[in-house]
Amino acid sequence: MDSFSFQIPTQIHVGIGKLQELQNVKLPGKKPIIVTSGKSIKKYGYLDQLMNILSDLQVEFVVFESVVQNPTKRNVEEIVEVFRKNQCDFVIGFGGGSSIDAAKAAAAMLANEGDLWDYVQIGTGKKKSFAHDPIPLIAIPTTAGTGTEGNATAVITNEATGEKVGIGCCFPRISLVDPALTVNISPIYTAFQGFDALFHCMEAYIAKKAIPISNPLALDGLRIIFNHLSIAVNHGEEVDARAHMAWGATLGGMVICLSSCTTAHNIEHSLSGINPEVVHGAGLIIISGAFHRFGAKQIPEKYAAMGDAIGVTTPHQTVQEKAQAFLDAFEQLKSDCGVGKLCLRDYGFVESDFDEIIEKSHVIAGGAFSRDLYAISDVDLKTILLESY
Repeated sequence: MDSFSFQIPTQIHVGIGKLQELQNVKLPGKKPIIVTSGKSIKKYGYLDQLMNILSDLQVEFVVFESVVQNPTKRNVEEIVEVFRKNQCDFVIGFGGGSSIDAAKAAAAMLANEGDLWDYVQIGTGKKKSFAHDPIPLIAIPTTAGTGTEGNATAVITNEATGEKVGIGCCFPRISLVDPALTVNISPIYTAFQGFDALFHCMEAYIAKKAIPISNPLALDGLRIIFNHLSIAVNHGEEVDARAHMAWGATLGGMVICLSSCTTAHNIEHSLSGINPEVVHGAGLIIISGAFHRFGAKQIPEKYAAMGDAIGVTTPHQTVQEKAQAFLDAFEQLKSDCGVGKLCLRDYGFVESDFDEIIEKSHVIAGGAFSRDLYAISDVDLKTILLESY
C-alpha cells in the first residue's frame, strides 16, 4: 500500500439546531465580522437568529453582506477593509459557498501581507506561500453543496484576468452544519448545490490522489446523496432528506481535501470564470454526462464500484455493465431533479468559445491535467464540450 498523509483540523458539529450551539462554543475572539450575501438568510430570518445569539452573548459584531455569486478578489479586499476599520478579531462565514469562501480568503489575507493573487499557485499568481496562519474563522453553511466547511480551499475569481481558482488558504476553526438552515432553498438551487456535493464525492473517488481514507468517505457520501437528493429537490420540507444532504455535502468537502477534484472542476471554473452568471453546480451538471461517459471508458472499474455503492448493480454483471448501470442511474437522477437537459447554450456559449474554455481550463489546472487517472487531450475536451452544447 502507498504511504499517505492527511489533516482535517476543523471541529465540525452536524445536526438540526446546531446554529444554537454557538452559544456554547468558546469563541476565538471578542468581535467578529459576519461575512454573508445577505439575501435569503435575511428573508428567512437566519441572519437575525445569528445576530440574536451573539447579542445574547453580549458579543459586538459587524455585518458584511455584499458577497457576490462567484466571489471576487475585490470582494475579499472589501471584507479586509471593513474588518480592519471596525477592529474585529475573527470571522464568521455565514451562507453558501461564496460567503464562506470569501471569508476564508479574507481570514488568510488579514494575517498576511500583499495581494491575494501573490498566493495563487497557477496562472498569473505569484506562487508565494502564506507566511502566517489565518485569523480564526467559524463557518456556518446555509446550503448543502460546496462542503467548504470541511476543507481549506476558497474559490475566488480575479475580475481583472477572468481566472477563477481554488486557493488553499484557511481551514475553519469551527463549522456548524445545521440542516434547518437549508429547508427554504428553492428546488433548482437545491439541485445545483446537491450535484456539486455529488460531484465532489465522485471526483474524489476517481481522482489520482485518492487515498485509503478518502475512498470509503467518498463512496458513503455518494450513496447518501443519491438516496436523498431528489427527495430534497422535490419535497424540500422533508427535514430528514435535508439533514442527509447537509452531511453528504460536508463529506464531499472533506473528501476533496483528502483526495482532489478532477478536470471536470477545471472545466467548470473556466466556464463560470468566463461567464459569472453560470452557477457552479449548473456548470458541473452541464458537462457531467459527456465527462463521465468518457471517464467510464477509461476506468470502468471505478464507475462499477460507484454503481455497487448506490445499489444499482448485480453480481453477475461485467465491470462494463456495472459502469453503465451507474451512468444510467446518474442520468436518471439528473432527470428526477429537473436538470437533465441543461446545456452550454442555456448560458449563451457558442462553439467559437470552446478554445477559450479549454485554454482557461489548462491555466486553472496549473498547465496540465494531472489529477485524472487517464490522459485528457484538447481533442477530448472539445468533444466533451460539443456533447454538452
